[in-house]
Amino acid sequence: MRRLGVQIIEESLLIIVALLAIAITVGAADLIYQKLNEIIQGIFDALNWWKDTLFPFMGE
Repeated sequence: MRRLGVQIIEESLLIIVALLAIAITVGAADLIYQKLNEIIQGIFDALNWWKDTLFPFMGE
């Protein structure tokens, strides 16, 4: 009976560690997505600036 209690505690701790790992992974993926979004937005802003500077007759 005592062995079963230890096994339940051990499995509970493993589940908690797995959930923490998933949470950290999701947080890191979100951070990467935000940074990539900023980079891509910066590229498009730069391209729009070049277009407006070099070809003002094209309009918006």
